[in-house]
Parts: sequence; structure tokens; C-alpha cells
Amino acid sequence: MLAQNVLMEDIDKDQWAHAQDLLLESSKEKTRIIVLHDNGVIRKIERTDAKTIVNAPSLISDANAQARTLYEANRDGLDFVAIFERHAFDEYFSRMQDSWLADEPLDSFVSRQYKLLDEYPETMVTYPGPAKHQMGLQFRLGVGRNEAIVLINKWVAPNTSVLLGIYDQGALWASIVLSFDETLNISVLTTVDAERVDIVGDMTSVATNAMDWLTSTYSSRATALIWTRDAFERFRHADDKESVVRKSLSDDTAIFLKC
Repeated sequence: MLAQNVLMEDIDKDQWAHAQDLLLESSKEKTRIIVLHDNGVIRKIERTDAKTIVNAPSLISDANAQARTLYEANRDGLDFVAIFERHAFDEYFSRMQDSWLADEPLDSFVSRQYKLLDEYPETMVTYPGPAKHQMGLQFRLGVGRNEAIVLINKWVAPNTSVLLGIYDQGALWASIVLSFDETLNISVLTTVDAERVDIVGDMTSVATNAMDWLTSTYSSRATALIWTRDAFERFRHADDKESVVRKSLSDDTAIFLKC
């Protein structure tokens, strides 16, 4: 889905930052307790906000049970606990590096990276939730990679561009621009260029300006879907996302344009 040589250019830092805040959740931003051990012997234990760790273990004998106990004893302000066996940790990353294929879509590699964590249920442990749901960058859109591919194949044509935007307080607050190649891999990933597009005004004008820029810059075949911020939050948390889009379009809290 994400081409290996995806082009990222002319990114508006504010729109990009807002989009990331809405769509991505990074483990690096979470407060966590990290335990690194050698076959049970603890080599490192720390809490990232430097608070005192309550009931810190002296030895790891059952990582899953101890991760839960450690989390429950320290849960105030804590997002998760990670207990990693050092040799398993090194092996995991070595396997990931060895599995890299230069001509595969980047998201395939990333997806495989998370799935591989399932093979280390006793040695790459997080709580609450498994490591593949806590580590790295997690999508906050409510759909997984496979679901996203299904939706893209249903709604996006090859060699077209798509603009997804959030309108808030009289301006385009966040945006993502995607151009798809003939195989529906993403070849361009950027934002609306605020230096070339008037992104301030009523939502219809902003959407029209952005669409004109999109078709003149990337592809004459393009679609745009721009929500109000509240409407997008409803979309993000909904199970039936297509029905929420239809409702947003009907009550004018979203605009859809197509060329």
C-alpha cells in the first residue's frame, strides 16, 4: 500500500502535526515502565517519567503475570509496562532487519514487524494489551491495515489522488494528501500546501481551493473529503464508518468533491 519510494514534499508542519496527533499514537510519548532482563536477571528497570516504581521486582520469573502486577501497583499516570528478555529482544530486531525486502511496500514490512511480536509471548511482554498493540506507532483510525486496503480498493481508482482534511475554526486544520499509482500503492504522501492554497474561509471555499490545487499539482483525477473536526471524531470512533460519512455529508459537516 505504501510504495518503497514514496515522495514526501512541501509538507505543512502544522497540518502534518495535527494529522499525526489525530491518527497516530507513539509508544515514545507514553509513560511506561521498562524492564530489561537476561533470562530473569534484571539489568535495567526504569519509569520514563522518573517517578518511584512501587513493588519493583528483583527477578523475572513470569513476565506476563509480573507485568500485570507492576502495572496495577503503578497505574496512576502510567500507560503500560514492558518486560523484555534481552536475548529475545536482540533476536527479534535481527530477524526484522534480515526480513527487509527493498521492493516491497513499506507498510507490509511494518505490518510483519508487529505480527512477529506474537512469536515472543513470554519474552516480549507488555501490559495492558500485547506488544503489537503497544509498541511503535499505532493507528488511531479504528481500522487495521487489511481493512484499510479493502476500503482503498473499494473507493479509490488507480492513478488518482485523494485529499482527507479536517476543517476547524475557519480554516483547514489538518490534511493528508495521497497519490496512488497503477497498483494502488501510495506514491505521494504530503499535505495541502498552505503557501499556495488559501486555507482560511468557509468550509466550501477552503475545500474548493484545496481541490483546485490538488488537481493541478498531482492528478486531474482526484477526490477530496473534508470533515469538521467534530464530524471526523465521530468517524474515527465509529464501527460503521461508511454510514457516518453519509450522515456527515447529509448534515453538511463534511464535504465530498470529485473530479
